[in-house]
Amino acid sequence: MLDFGLTDNEDMEDYDTKFLAELNPGDEITGEIVVGEFKTVPMGKREVAEFYVIITDLKHRRKWVCEFTTPYYPETDNIYGENGGVFYNLIDSLNHVVNKTPLNWLENYSVNFSRFRKTVNESVHTVTLKALQSDNPDAKTVNLQVIDANIKTEPEKHPSVSIYDLAQEDPIILMAYTRLRNKGDRITVKNINFELKGLFDDKNITENAYQAALQELKKVKDKG
Repeated sequence: MLDFGLTDNEDMEDYDTKFLAELNPGDEITGEIVVGEFKTVPMGKREVAEFYVIITDLKHRRKWVCEFTTPYYPETDNIYGENGGVFYNLIDSLNHVVNKTPLNWLENYSVNFSRFRKTVNESVHTVTLKALQSDNPDAKTVNLQVIDANIKTEPEKHPSVSIYDLAQEDPIILMAYTRLRNKGDRITVKNINFELKGLFDDKNITENAYQAALQELKKVKDKG
């Protein structure tokens, strides 16, 4: 399960800034998501956390600024999503779309804010949100339900290869490989590096070829 980046865009001053209060039930918005830092504000005998989630709609050049106010527990850095509230619906539906949990999975949510912010900003690229009528008749804004999310994929990792595989593709490595085999020495990354250094010192290969071969050898998981 995914345990919940800021993208710089040029000409952001040309974007139309919109707010959560401007959404009506049934409206949908799609864009890049960023969770901002929070600040604490005293409310009665406790503190609440205020933070913004920004949805940048590149297609329509709009920035949706969604403000959230939640109970905050400084001893754990946790914020609290109460069932039916705006933040509850956001985290519940995001968890549903990304991690395939049921909707209304938990009665309420206690969420570590730092982890939530870091994971969304680093791992979630774009989201589509649907505005829902709030269950609270006194609510001044709609609730937000995530109905789609695009997760950032990790860079493709190249599978480990053997020195023999590299030697079949790189003539410089093949030279070092052949010299080791002819001498009866062990074929290891360390010994290949040693042979490459000898070829370079003897001016049998250029510096560019030497450095390129060293880079290729980094693909090898040497077992000694």
